Amino acid sequence: MNYTAELEYLMKVLKKMRIPTELVNGEGLDEQVPDLGLRHFLGLEAGYRYEDLTLEENTVYKINDEFMCRYIGILLPQPFSADALLIGPYMSYEPTEAQLLEGLERLGMSASRLPQLKQYYSAVPVLPDESPLMMLVNAFAETLWGTGNAYKIVELSRDSTASAALDGMEKKVSREDVLMQMKVMERRYAYENEMMETVAKGLTHRAKMMMSNVSLTMFEQRMADPVRNMKNYIIICNTLLRKAAQQGGVHPFHLDRISSAFAARIELIHNMDEGRELMGEMMLNYCRLVRQHALRNYSPPVQKAVTYIEAEPAADLHLQHLARTLNVSAGYLSTLFHKETGKTVTAYVTDVRMDTAANLLRHTQLQVQTVAQHCGIGDVNYFSKVFKRHFGLTPRQFREEHLTRRRGKK
Repeated sequence: MNYTAELEYLMKVLKKMRIPTELVNGEGLDEQVPDLGLRHFLGLEAGYRYEDLTLEENTVYKINDEFMCRYIGILLPQPFSADALLIGPYMSYEPTEAQLLEGLERLGMSASRLPQLKQYYSAVPVLPDESPLMMLVNAFAETLWGTGNAYKIVELSRDSTASAALDGMEKKVSREDVLMQMKVMERRYAYENEMMETVAKGLTHRAKMMMSNVSLTMFEQRMADPVRNMKNYIIICNTLLRKAAQQGGVHPFHLDRISSAFAARIELIHNMDEGRELMGEMMLNYCRLVRQHALRNYSPPVQKAVTYIEAEPAADLHLQHLARTLNVSAGYLSTLFHKETGKTVTAYVTDVRMDTAANLLRHTQLQVQTVAQHCGIGDVNYFSKVFKRHFGLTPRQFREEHLTRRRGKK
C-alpha cells in the first residue's frame, strides 16, 4: 500500500514541533546523519559513520550519540521514493556549559570551541518529554506494519572518541564556523518570524506548541553570565511580541501595560527554567491580548468604546455616559457596537468586569467587596449573583478552587 500521505503528514507535524526530518537513500545512515553540520564543522565525518548498521524493516531505531543528541530512524517499505526516514537531532535536556566542556575534552578538542558548540545547540530543539514524539512515531509505525508485535523498537548508542586534532585545520574551522553561524541565525530568525506571526494572529494553540521545545540558548552569547544573556534575549522578544500584537490590532494603551509589566518581571529571573516559563507566559498573553482586543475591523467609535471599557472597568459605563464621553449619540453607538462586536454594550461591560474580577480573585487577597468595587459594582450581593451566573461559582468558591489547583501543582 502507498502511505505517502501519512508520511507527509508526520513530517509536517514534526516541522511544526521544530524537529528536523530528512528522507535518505541507500543502506545505513553513513554520512547522512542530519546533524545540522556539527561533525563537518568539528572535522569528525570520518570518525562517525554507521557503516556497520543496516536498517531493518519493521524496526524503529532510537539513536543516542556522543553529542547528547537523539535521532529516530525508520526503513521505509516500498513504494516510497526514499529508503529511510531520519528524525532529529533533538535533545531531552539543555546541556550545561560544564557538560559541553567535558564533551570537548573527551573528544580531545580545545575549550576555545565552546562558543561555536553553544551556537550549534541553540539550533537543536529540546524535548523534556519525549512521549508525544514517540506516540506520533508509533502511530506511523502501526500504519506501516500493524499493531502488537508487528514491529520492534531498538535503541542504539554511539561513544566515539575520535580526535579532531588535525594539522592546518584552523582555516577550515573558520570557514565552517561562519557557515554554521549562518545556519543557526537563519533558524533563529525563522523561529522569531513564526513567533511574531503566531502572536499577530492570536494563535494560542500554536504558541503552546512552539514553546514546548524552545531552547533559550538560541540567543547570542554576548556576556559571560548566561542568565544575563537570557534576560537580554527575552527583552528583545518582549519588543518583538509587542510589535506583533500591535500588527494584530491591539491598541497601544494595552500594549504599554503588558509590555511594562513583563519588562519588570524579566529582571527578576534567576535561572533558565524561570526564563523559559516567562517566555511561554509572554507568548500566550500577547496571543490572548490579540484575540481579546483586536480592533482592526472595528470602526473608530467602537475602537474607542472597547478601549475605554477595558481600561476603566470601575468607571460609569452605562450606554448614555459612554456615548457622551465619545461624543456620539447613544442610539448610534448601541447599534454600531452590537453590529461590530456581536454583543450589546451592557453584555460587553459585564464580560470585562467579570474577567477583571476573576483575575483579582486569582492573584490577590482582596476582600470580595473590594473586588466588586474595582469592577464598578458597589453592591456586593448583586456582584456575587452576576459572578455566579457568569462562572457557575460564587467569588469565594472561585478563589478556593483556584487555590486548590495551585496547591495541587506544587
